[in-house]
Amino acid sequence: MIRVAVIDNDRLVPAGLRALLAATPDIEVTITGTGVAEYLAGPAVADVVLLDLQLDDGSTPAANVAALHATGARVLVLSVHGDRRHVRATLRAGACGYLVKDDDAAKLAEAVRTVHAGGRALTTELMTLINDDPPELSAQELQVLYLYGTGSTLAATARRLGIAIPTVRSYLDRIRAKWAAAAEPVDDVRLLIDEYAPPTDPQN
Repeated sequence: MIRVAVIDNDRLVPAGLRALLAATPDIEVTITGTGVAEYLAGPAVADVVLLDLQLDDGSTPAANVAALHATGARVLVLSVHGDRRHVRATLRAGACGYLVKDDDAAKLAEAVRTVHAGGRALTTELMTLINDDPPELSAQELQVLYLYGTGSTLAATARRLGIAIPTVRSYLDRIRAKWAAAAEPVDDVRLLIDEYAPPTDPQN
């Protein structure tokens, strides 16, 4: 029997997932909750955790996955969005799969079995998303992204690179424009920090 935990903001979702999996004799939903901390405070005996991507407690998807992964459970992320940044971040944190929420019981059951067996559960569409290279940035754009994305203010970024603050803003706008052109608009460029390798010397 594969023991499954469901962590989701919506209290109705665990009941729905339990009903979806009711016809699968080898899978049982044994634990439900609305937050990772709540789950970790309990016995934490699930083999597979079905994790809602965006929880309302201010936690980040990658941190949630890492915390669950550390317990030895295999994590299958569920979301209504198939966003490349989210997929990559959760997989890097230790998630074994990522599914866009729907009512396909067979697909969900197969994904649970796959990750429980040590495999990775990703749809063809999501595999295409994460295998696509991110938009190419210039060396200066990468330096600005790295400094600003790791906590430097606009002024500090400008000072370290020897440029004006409006120039920093211009580089950030260019980065946003490149991602928008790739049909993945982003307002906060700091969310892109994990999409690129750090520049070899961010101060020059």
